[in-house]
Amino acid sequence: MYPELHLFGGTVHIYDLMFFLGLVSVMIIYQCLANRFSYPRPRAAFYSIFTLVFGFLSAAMTAWIENGLLYAASDGAYDHFEKLRNYGIPMFLPLFWLLYCLLCREPFRKLTDYLAPSVYSVMTFVKIGCTFGGCCYGEADPNGIWNEELGYKTFPVQIYDALSSFVIVIICIVLIYTLAKKHKGYIYPIGGMLFAAAKGFWENFRVHSTPWEKNYLNTGWTFWQFWMSILFVCCFVWLVLTAVREKKGVPDYDEMQKLRFHHVDVEQTAKTLVKYLPIQPKKKKEPVAHEKKRRKK
Repeated sequence: MYPELHLFGGTVHIYDLMFFLGLVSVMIIYQCLANRFSYPRPRAAFYSIFTLVFGFLSAAMTAWIENGLLYAASDGAYDHFEKLRNYGIPMFLPLFWLLYCLLCREPFRKLTDYLAPSVYSVMTFVKIGCTFGGCCYGEADPNGIWNEELGYKTFPVQIYDALSSFVIVIICIVLIYTLAKKHKGYIYPIGGMLFAAAKGFWENFRVHSTPWEKNYLNTGWTFWQFWMSILFVCCFVWLVLTAVREKKGVPDYDEMQKLRFHHVDVEQTAKTLVKYLPIQPKKKKEPVAHEKKRRKK
């Protein structure tokens, strides 16, 4: 593949172009799903901008943690430091959104359902950029794709990784129009588990430049498989907690807002509060016919 394009007398790096298209896809997906979540267009644009900002912070945090862990695992020999690492976005992005929702009293479960497809859309475009840029390449394969940097053909692991992320985008969108109509907060952890499993699998076919990346802490896993295992466990715990909270009837913030007196009348507020009590009050039994006659006498 070819890492650069020469257009109008200038040079464009394919990876940067794909990353930019991934950011554009975030804006488009948010607008397309705005009606489904009953958000006006300006609010959807606001959420997409916040997602981009939180995404950059998540990528920077991932790079900082990766540099520190690999530096420690190699006893200071690791010197390939990165400023941004996108694979950690699915793990850290919800933490920034959780903080935002707690401060602004926004519905966390509803918002994570809303942002899930856009996250894995970025992962799709980034891996397409890796394919053209020649990074994150697979092992030498005579039936693979040409790598301009290496000068030989390699296994197209980046393409399969991109296709996996794209399939997760489709799954998330389908679940938004099916599962999310009755159950909130399930889409993102399901997508995170699928992403972790897919990326962990494709890591087996990728070439790693240092022994600390290939066999992290002598576990037999690559550094990124180790990272994906943490993401999988976190998303699984998140999924279980969401199911438990739903079973207990714990409302999301958008449901809590309905309890405010300036939104509904007092009678409706009381009924809503009683609905979420851990112990429901017993209903009075209606007297049978012979008891009614006896009371009349």
